[in-house]
Amino acid sequence: MYIKEASELSGATQRAIRLYESLGLLSVLRSGKYRVYSEKNINLIKIIKEAQTLGIKLSEIVSLKGGSEDFDWTVVSDFLIEKQLDVERQIRQLEIQRDKIQQYRQSINRCVKGVDSDL
Repeated sequence: MYIKEASELSGATQRAIRLYESLGLLSVLRSGKYRVYSEKNINLIKIIKEAQTLGIKLSEIVSLKGGSEDFDWTVVSDFLIEKQLDVERQIRQLEIQRDKIQQYRQSINRCVKGVDSDL
């Protein structure tokens, strides 16, 4: 199939697909001057898109692939464990930040009430 159909099936734009190929994430066969995408290419495009929705950068995906034809799924799994731990750390930091903001708001509200009661 050609890029238009690959785009429709994968949900990625044609521009994104070309970018993935230029970064070495996709190996696409050619028929003359046309790129011919396989079902394997479509599945890989979907994986790349899903990874991006998880906050994984294209540069990280490129490094995970490491120039080889396929991903080392054990390495990908280890990477995802680290990514999950990082997200959990961010959540804890955001919860601390949320609690501090709430404390500051309460402190400000007490100050405002104190000023209002003096009037």
